[in-house]
Amino acid sequence: MELQNINSQTNAAFNQQDPAKKNEMGHQQFLQLLVAQMRHQDPINPLDGAEFAAQLAQFNSVEQLINVNSGIKELYESQEMMSAGLTNSLAASLTGKHVKAVSDVVQLPVGESANIQYKLNSSASNVDIIIMNESGNEVRRESLENVAASSHEWSWDGRNNNGERMPDGRYYVSIHASNDDANVNALTYVEGMATRVRYTGDGVRLTVNGVDIPIGDVEEVGLPL
Repeated sequence: MELQNINSQTNAAFNQQDPAKKNEMGHQQFLQLLVAQMRHQDPINPLDGAEFAAQLAQFNSVEQLINVNSGIKELYESQEMMSAGLTNSLAASLTGKHVKAVSDVVQLPVGESANIQYKLNSSASNVDIIIMNESGNEVRRESLENVAASSHEWSWDGRNNNGERMPDGRYYVSIHASNDDANVNALTYVEGMATRVRYTGDGVRLTVNGVDIPIGDVEEVGLPL
């Protein structure tokens, strides 16, 4: 068999590929290699029939796998488009609805208080509600005792630990809960009317009580109160 001719045709087939994929053999390159092998086989020692049949079966299997992968990719892309369409349609209908979503952000209105909502997975003997500014510095800490496993609400009057009124704007909430020496899991929420829907490159986002939240963090939707 003329190996030099086969090698030259094989190299030509691979050189036609995308440079990023030159180390991968596609079904077209496999077929070209098989044809080159048949064309340049030694007439005195032709390719064994069983070996040839095995190579054809291998090619057929490779082509079927490529087609299956292509079909799966198209199905996945179709499902992604459908899911995005449903999410966008749902988000548009949330404007004006009462929404509860997981969030550690609280918006302090001008001259008003802000409600801090949180949920404990189990009862806690000690709960620290910590308010931090956008730089991550603590401005207020409230310590509570013997808090049951349930949803709770605490009203922050907007003042820091020294009793001074803080500027309006965005703050962050952290709940540190424990029962003796064991930590207790806690989640913080934002709740109110969804006033705005935005479609961004990172997904759909809602504005609730002045807080920007991903639609995936929404836990409850209801009629306006």
